[in-house]
Amino acid sequence: MIKQVFSLQEDLFVLSELQLTAAAEKQVGSYLQTIETAPSRAHLDKRLDQVSGYLQALDDFNLLNDQQFILLRELVTRASMRSLLS
Repeated sequence: MIKQVFSLQEDLFVLSELQLTAAAEKQVGSYLQTIETAPSRAHLDKRLDQVSGYLQALDDFNLLNDQQFILLRELVTRASMRSLLS
């Protein structure tokens, strides 16, 4: 059995430390949960596209600094990996 290095709870804690707006934190947290629990690869791909667009919009409107953008992409990647492992 493969042990997960990071849990959703740990990632949500990291998310809360990124100093995003409350709305952005809530939306990204929701995406992380739906990515991790995607019932199929098609659903996973759809959610990944949605969160990528959302993060790009936040970045385009200068609502993220470079470090926040990188860390958010890492959180999305970890949620995706957890989805694929389950």
